[in-house]
Amino acid sequence: MAELRFRRVTKAFDEDAGLFDFSVQVEQGQAFGLLGPGGAGKSTALSLLMGFIRPDDGEVSIRGMDCFTQRHVLMQYVGYVPRDARLPARTTGDQFIRLLSAARGDTWRKRMQKLMERLDLNPLGDWAYMAPDDRRKVVLLLGFLNDPKILLLDEPCAGLDPNARNAVLDLIEEERQAGKTIFMTSHVFEEVQRCCDQVGIIREGRLVTVQPARALTYTRQKVYHITFEDIHQAAAFAQEWETGVELLRNRVIVAVPASPQVLLKTLTKYTVLDLVGGREELESSFLRSFGGDLV
Repeated sequence: MAELRFRRVTKAFDEDAGLFDFSVQVEQGQAFGLLGPGGAGKSTALSLLMGFIRPDDGEVSIRGMDCFTQRHVLMQYVGYVPRDARLPARTTGDQFIRLLSAARGDTWRKRMQKLMERLDLNPLGDWAYMAPDDRRKVVLLLGFLNDPKILLLDEPCAGLDPNARNAVLDLIEEERQAGKTIFMTSHVFEEVQRCCDQVGIIREGRLVTVQPARALTYTRQKVYHITFEDIHQAAAFAQEWETGVELLRNRVIVAVPASPQVLLKTLTKYTVLDLVGGREELESSFLRSFGGDLV
């Protein structure tokens, strides 16, 4: 039996927002990444797993138990990191963390200290005035604190600087190696590729594909911004290249699925004033890769 399961789930907020006929299952000890642009339905999927909302149709379960009706039982197994969270007013991160750890004894206190060191967290100061990075780290620490068997992570690296992001990804990878079941969302290819076994790509609430994380190496595209001498050259290049190209006056944005060698050879025919390119996050590359096709 799958540890986490969506079975033909629909949760509609309007005709364009929510999840639609969504089916995914995650086996015990597997890390699954749900990858998609903003508004695709990723947070809705986690809210369903947490039992915050009930599906309009279909079933959402953890360990065979209904996530909505049995959420009070399931919370003992789950660590949850929301995309956005707030602590009680006039509370410092340190006070809240220590309150929770004191209720659970020495084991939690030791884990709290370890996590604070790993995340380089300074939880002092009122939550309302805490640095954004530290606020995010407090939420992450609380999600990992009880050493849960199942981790539900909504954009865990959102807003973090590169050093903090790497520390969090290292931590997720360690939890994965320890046999935890992980369901995380992201809009960044590298995050799910680094931390997950399987990746589902979602667009407008519908699952486009599920594939091994290693296959993202072949799925993703590099995007280049090319500025030509004039709009006529830009238009001529766009007509010649044909696919994965967007024309903006004398500038062209082009998606290249593999080596840029063919692109560079093509550009020798034109006067190029500027060329900027390389790896990018999902928001535009994803849409170029999958467009409106949901089959």
